[in-house]
Amino acid sequence: QTQQLLVRSHPELADALVVDAVIVNEAHFAQPFPELELRFTTIDGTLVAGRRFKPEEYLAGELAGETMMAPRTPVRLALEITDPGGDAVNYFLSFR
Repeated sequence: QTQQLLVRSHPELADALVVDAVIVNEAHFAQPFPELELRFTTIDGTLVAGRRFKPEEYLAGELAGETMMAPRTPVRLALEITDPGGDAVNYFLSFR
């Protein structure tokens, strides 16, 4: 499950964004960390930009190198991306 998904301007880089999110394994058992897919669309649903992130790209700090996601334990993420532009008004984070 994805919680607290927020897209904001990068504090240090022009034309970049930071995507903050919390992901939670809702199962009662550990599972492999998923690949994440971030998509941006226009107001009418047309895809503007998208990217997939492997666990080794989004896990940092004490979780760097981990492969299994503990049950019911929130994992905070911060993804840095290029700003997809003004037409990208909707955003979605899904698991693959």
